[in-house]
Amino acid sequence: MAVLIAVSCEPPPDPETQPDATLHAELGLTLRDRVYRVTLSGGPSERADPVAISIEPGSHVEFVTSDWLIHEVIFEADSVAGVRWAFLERTDQAASPPLINRDSRYVLSFEGAPPGRYPYLIEGNGPAGRGVIIVTDPELASPSRNQ
Repeated sequence: MAVLIAVSCEPPPDPETQPDATLHAELGLTLRDRVYRVTLSGGPSERADPVAISIEPGSHVEFVTSDWLIHEVIFEADSVAGVRWAFLERTDQAASPPLINRDSRYVLSFEGAPPGRYPYLIEGNGPAGRGVIIVTDPELASPSRNQ
């Protein structure tokens, strides 16, 4: 009797980064897609939690508001260099619409995004806040490059 076991080279998806049912239904994301969540809130100043995140190319970043204040996520041409700015413009992701309700969402796709830093502003009711998304370089993470 032979037993066949299928082995995948891909690690199983992290449950923390799996899309929820809404993202699955509205954007067609699957359980293999990675979605990193950033919570936006106001107060003495606009805030992102976490302030900095590192993601893999092809991942998504979901901004979610935690209060009833207005928030906008804005990437600025002078803060995002060359090819990364061109990517944001080409994909129409340089700024979010105003997020005006609690639990409002804005989802960015980093499919085809050049590796590097994507600093952003959070504007709203208080002084602007800042955050950064870092798209990792798969070539630098490859085990064969470290040998």
